[in-house]
Amino acid sequence: MSTSEFVAIIALILSVILLFKVYRLQSRLNDLKSDVERLENRSGLTGTSMSNTIAPPAPHIQHAEASEEINERLLLLLREGNKIKAIKELRTARNLSLKDAKDYVDHLEKR
Repeated sequence: MSTSEFVAIIALILSVILLFKVYRLQSRLNDLKSDVERLENRSGLTGTSMSNTIAPPAPHIQHAEASEEINERLLLLLREGNKIKAIKELRTARNLSLKDAKDYVDHLEKR
């Protein structure tokens, strides 16, 4: 076996190894892309930038006359720095999900 044949065989073996590595990396990249899409769909985000998201509007609370009392209580708790307690009270008072209550308190806090 001549030297040139030996070099050609080694180059072929290295090419095959590199091809397998590229294939594995491409497969991993596809898995990561699907994970990112799944996370974006779960959180309701779209597009390529996660930093430019806009907060959804606050959920509607039924019985508007009672909402003013709750809003006053929530604003008082927010001024005292008790955001978590405000969310808990809203959830209890209106039977909201954690996400809806947090969104509402966040919206109220920004006003």
